[in-house]
Amino acid sequence: MVVLISVIGAFFIPGTEAAEKKLQKTALILNWKVMGDHSPYYVAMKKGWFAEEGIDLEVILGQGSNFSVQSVDTGKAVFGIADAPVAITARAKGAKVKVIGIIFDKHPNCMFYWKDSGIKEPKDLAGKKVGVPAADGHKVMFPAFAKIVGIDPSTVEFINIEPAAKPAILAAKRADVVFELYTGKAFFEKMIPPEKLGYNLWADYGFNAYAHAYITSDETVEKNPNLVRAFLKASYRGWEYTLKNPEEAIKILAESHPINLEDYLANLKLVREFFKTDRYKTQGIGYIDTGRMENTIDTVDKIMGVKVTFKHEDAYTGAYLPKPPYKLPDF
Repeated sequence: MVVLISVIGAFFIPGTEAAEKKLQKTALILNWKVMGDHSPYYVAMKKGWFAEEGIDLEVILGQGSNFSVQSVDTGKAVFGIADAPVAITARAKGAKVKVIGIIFDKHPNCMFYWKDSGIKEPKDLAGKKVGVPAADGHKVMFPAFAKIVGIDPSTVEFINIEPAAKPAILAAKRADVVFELYTGKAFFEKMIPPEKLGYNLWADYGFNAYAHAYITSDETVEKNPNLVRAFLKASYRGWEYTLKNPEEAIKILAESHPINLEDYLANLKLVREFFKTDRYKTQGIGYIDTGRMENTIDTVDKIMGVKVTFKHEDAYTGAYLPKPPYKLPDF
C-alpha cells in the first residue's frame, strides 16, 4: 500500500510573493521509505522554497525504483526518485519517463555480509542467498553487475524482503548477503558489530552507471516545463542547504517522521560522500554528464541485455537544471 505524506510548509506567508500566487499541488514519490537523503525536500518545504516556486509538494513514500518509475509513468506522481538504469530499462520497455537531474554523482550500490561467512568480494555471491526487495534497483541492475564481476546471475538465489527489514534479515543470517546502499551502513552497524560487518561497493568493481536521479514523464516536460524547472530549483536548493547543515536538516525531517536523530544523521553524513566529485564542484549539483549517461544507457543495452531502440537523448535532459547551478558547499 502506498503511504502518502502531505507536508505543507510555509506556503502562504502574509506579505510575501508566495502568498499571492496559487500553488500547484505536485507529488514526488521517493525511492524508498524516508531516509536521511530525503531531508532536502522537507528542508525546502520548511524554508518555503517550494512555495516560492509555486509548488505545494506532496511526498509519497516509495517501494523501490521500479515502483517510482511506474508511479510517474501512470501519473500517480509527477516527479520521482529512481536509479537511472531502472528508468532507462523502463523506457526501453515502453514507459514514457526521462531523467531530468542527478542526485548521487557516485554510485552507492553495495552488498553487506558477515565477515565470517567466507564472502570477501562480489564473485563470492555465486551460490548464495541474497535478501533484496523485489522492486529494488539493486535487483534490476544485478545482471549487469554480475556480468562485470564474472558470475552467472542465475547462481544467486534472491529472497524478497521488506526494505525496512534489511539489517534485521542479515543480523539473523536469514540471507548470506543483503543488497543496500552504502549510505545504509550505519543502520547495519546498529545490529551487527562493525568489526564483523563486511561490505563491497559496486563502484569499486567497475559498476559506474548513474544511480539516484530525478525523473518525470515526457508529458510533464512537454506540457509544463516551468514546473520541471521550478521543482528542480527548489530541490537542489534544499540539497545545497542540507549538505552544509546536516544536523538541522535531520531535525527538520524529524518534525514529520518518527526517526532516530543519531542514526539518520550518520546516514546523511555518508550520503554527502557521494556528492564529493569534481563534476559537482565545477558544474554544480545535479549536473548530467553526457558521456556518463551514454555509458549508463549502454550498460542497460549491452550488459543488462535490454534492447534500447529509442534515441538516447530522449531518455534524459539537463535543460531544466537551475541556472546558475547550486554549488557544492565546503564540508
